[in-house]
Amino acid sequence: MANGGIIDISTGVAQTIGRYFSVISVVPSSFYVVFVYLLIESGSWRHAPDWSHAFTSLGHLGLEGIGFLALLSIGLGVIIHPIQFAVVQFFEGYWGSGPISRKLRSQRILHYQRKCWDLEQSGNYAGDKVVDWSHGSQEVTSAAQVQFRSQRDEARRIRDTYFPPDFTQIMPTRLGNVLRRAEFQAGSQYGMSSLQVVSHLLLIAPAGHVDYVNDQRSQLDLAVRMTTISLMASATALLFLWPYRLWVLVAVGPYALAYFSYRGSVIAARHYGAAFDALINLDRFALYQQLHLPPPISTADERETNTRMADLLDHDPGAVVRYKHPAVL
Repeated sequence: MANGGIIDISTGVAQTIGRYFSVISVVPSSFYVVFVYLLIESGSWRHAPDWSHAFTSLGHLGLEGIGFLALLSIGLGVIIHPIQFAVVQFFEGYWGSGPISRKLRSQRILHYQRKCWDLEQSGNYAGDKVVDWSHGSQEVTSAAQVQFRSQRDEARRIRDTYFPPDFTQIMPTRLGNVLRRAEFQAGSQYGMSSLQVVSHLLLIAPAGHVDYVNDQRSQLDLAVRMTTISLMASATALLFLWPYRLWVLVAVGPYALAYFSYRGSVIAARHYGAAFDALINLDRFALYQQLHLPPPISTADERETNTRMADLLDHDPGAVVRYKHPAVL
């Protein structure tokens, strides 16, 4: 009876928390809890670590021990889950308005602006005189020309993938720049602001479209959460192992995991941006219909309509739009 009650409670909690929480929160938290358990069982708080004893202890955990670690993992996930959005914003480069954070932010923005400028110069000038074989040229291409062409193409790829088109929009982190590019570009060809319309589109788009956007967001959140947890694990290892000379290098492992997880978050951010770009492309006419706006007859008409709609969505009391109400049957 008691076990049945626990199962009923745990099932209810799982249904309440949902798939998003179980993946995004519990998996990284479990990694941290197990890592700290190994540090404690190795005795590193009191003496040089005995890893053999730590892993033996982990391998002999009973059901109660496994349940306790699982409970700690869920608890840690519950604690971190409400601040997930703030964590993502931190990795984007929103660091507050204090004097130190402002100075650090400005330095990092200047760093990425210089890098972006260098990429533009390489993309514009490197290899412009390389032979184009697609036009049937018989001239022999030199190794230097191939190198220049490769440099040009790679510079353009990086510039056009990882940075906003406008220099004034550059952010102080890699993740921030990729997300800012997506926010800046998605819907811009229609005169739309993605920050204004995506939340509306998610309410009216087909379930498959919404699920796709949410799945990409989950991938981004998982990568960012894994980065955060790995940094916590690295700091904890330093705290436990710094008196024991080379054993402190154990902290390099979770730090490397944090680095690769962060780079993975940048890739996930690209896919997330592409997802809500597709959402705008496919479902914007449903938004016009829901807002009782007349369907545009051309892209020029659409951009003009969206300019007025942007004022309306920005809570401008002076915004004026022309409605087209559906026929009443």
